[in-house]
Order: sequence, then C-alpha cells, then structure tokens
Amino acid sequence: MSTQTIAKRLPISIKFLFAMVLGSISAAAIANSEESKKQVIEARQQNFKTIDQNMKPLNSALNADLIDWSQVNTLAATSHQAAIELQIAFPKGSDAGSRAKSSIWSKPAKFNTLMTQMEQGYADMLEGGEREDTALVKRGLKQVNGTCKGCHRQYRSAW
Repeated sequence: MSTQTIAKRLPISIKFLFAMVLGSISAAAIANSEESKKQVIEARQQNFKTIDQNMKPLNSALNADLIDWSQVNTLAATSHQAAIELQIAFPKGSDAGSRAKSSIWSKPAKFNTLMTQMEQGYADMLEGGEREDTALVKRGLKQVNGTCKGCHRQYRSAW
C-alpha cells in the first residue's frame, strides 16, 4: 500500500495530531530569532489570508443550485490546514510588529478556545464536503464565521 493511500485512510483526528506535532516543533524553532519571529508573523498572516480568500467562494459554492463538491472539498481542506497551522502560530515572543493584541499572549485561554472552535468548524466542513452533506458544511461555516468575528473584535488591533 502506498504512503498516499495510507494517508487518505487516516482519520482526520490523526492527521490533525500529526500536523500539530510537526507544527509545534517548527513554530518553536522558528520563534527563537528576530528574523524567525518576523517569519512566524508572515506565516500566520498568510494563513489568515488563505482563510479570508476562501470564504466568498465557499459561500458561493454552497448557495449554488448545483454544489460543486470538488470545489467545496478543496476550499475546506486548504482552510482547515490553515486553521491547524494557526493554532500554533502565536508562540511567545511573536507579538512584536504584529497587529494582534497582546492579550493573545498574556491571557491565551479564550483565544486558544476560539482558535480550536474555528478549526473544528473547518473539520466539520471538510467532513460534510466528503459526505456531500450540505447541512454539516453550512453548520461548520456558521461556526467559523462566528469565531472569526469574535476573534477580530477581541484580539485584533485596528492599527
């Protein structure tokens, strides 16, 4: 059996755990120098940009008369991966030069909860897309939208 076949058969939870372990190792290593801190900020901004760019096409795809499940699955997968990476994209010391509020680092519990809820919303969307379950995808999208708005109000500086 090929590596790709094995990877396709792994449950999402195992894939998520693997990504978290790899991501935490790389995030910790990156955050050790000033240049690395800048790279952490740029990487998390890129992940947020990916999520933002996928929202309108996801909404359009789900509101179409005939849903393009391939498109939904692709957008949900890339957004889910970005959400996984964002859960470890705020290591201590990566706040300088960021538009994120300092409470992310000083009081991270609520922020981490919202990040986990966002990731779970994308996981639901991904599962719903694989099953072609419109209701599950829309429920996941609603959860994602709610956590995005909540985080922006509480944790993002306007300047």
